[in-house]
Amino acid sequence: MRQRGQRHWFSGVMVTGLFVAALMNTPAETFDTRQMTAEMQGTVSHREALRFPMKKSGFQFTEYLAAQVALLQSPDQTGNSQTNQTAGQAPSTAGQNSDAQSRSSTIVAGQGGGSGNGAGPTVHGNIVTEGEKEVQPQDAILGGASLSMFASRSDSQMLSAILQTSQGSLIVIDGGLGADGDYLRSQIQARGSHVAAWLITHPHGDHAGALYKILQDEAAGIQSGIQIDGIYYSFAEPEWYTINDPSEQTMAHAIIGSFSGLPETMRHTVTRGQTIQVDDVTIQVMNDRYDTASDKGNNASIVYKLWVNGKSILFLGDMAEEGGQRLLSEVGVQGLKSDIVQMAHHGQNGVDEAFYKAVAPQICLWPTPQWLWNSVGSRYRTSETKGWMTRLNVQKHYCTKDGDLVIR
Repeated sequence: MRQRGQRHWFSGVMVTGLFVAALMNTPAETFDTRQMTAEMQGTVSHREALRFPMKKSGFQFTEYLAAQVALLQSPDQTGNSQTNQTAGQAPSTAGQNSDAQSRSSTIVAGQGGGSGNGAGPTVHGNIVTEGEKEVQPQDAILGGASLSMFASRSDSQMLSAILQTSQGSLIVIDGGLGADGDYLRSQIQARGSHVAAWLITHPHGDHAGALYKILQDEAAGIQSGIQIDGIYYSFAEPEWYTINDPSEQTMAHAIIGSFSGLPETMRHTVTRGQTIQVDDVTIQVMNDRYDTASDKGNNASIVYKLWVNGKSILFLGDMAEEGGQRLLSEVGVQGLKSDIVQMAHHGQNGVDEAFYKAVAPQICLWPTPQWLWNSVGSRYRTSETKGWMTRLNVQKHYCTKDGDLVIR
């Protein structure tokens, strides 16, 4: 009892320190909060904790205090999230760690889940993901169709999803990194190998890398038996990426080059207002490619809205704040409103709260690994986005930190 009182007292002192530090805004040497947290837990040395500094905002000391407060307030005093999910489709290989095993599991909407011993509400935003709780049986959400979103094989942030229509046709959204290419190919093969439409939001490696790998393997004679009817995208000229998105120019140049060798009937440059029909699923292209003043590569994402048996799903790619504001002004609140939304830029540094308020989703899809989900007070701002969703009272959150996801 005395120890508990000391912890609460110490937590209060640190919260006060957090407030004072924010007021002072004193510059400090940059730190990686996750490294520092590990040091406090005794898992790395002080020297190791400082080995890989990460550029952050001017509130480094504030971030440090926030991380420690989170540790004090977490149920197990370690800051580690405990997840609970159903058995997965993809078996774990020998020698993989627990994180890899978690990535291989599958959360299925409409089926019973785990034992119900989820980690509970997070410190920033009262969110419990479906993988952290027992999923009760429910009516089908997508009326016979299914949406699968995959966790990265390399624990990276990335976006990879397959929508299978009620008639069995496949719509792929992005695909993830090159390292995710083999797994994505196996998932396409398991669903019949016929892709009716492959939607690309933008040519960053964590979105278009898997498709690039699959195309390169095919060109090298590695036959997968996959048939792709059409790839839908909007890319600038290669020089644009060299000037405006240099950190991602290599993948942009590579994917543009690989597309040039495909049949013209397979390549489709999309424009705002265009619709694509796949069985009873209607896909609407929400915007032309933006050329904004800030975060140019991410704000150039193409946003797709899918109507699936009476439900709407909004895929935002990596759309950032400026692009989101422009899209909201172009299509209005009614145009954005959707039942399900993919969280922009993996739930951090994406569109703003006003944008999500216009969407008013019932379900959020987080293409977010564990390390990014846990980023309390870091430059990634995931916790801020969680707070927005809490205020919007969104009740269902599917996050790839819990493994592969399936919504039926």
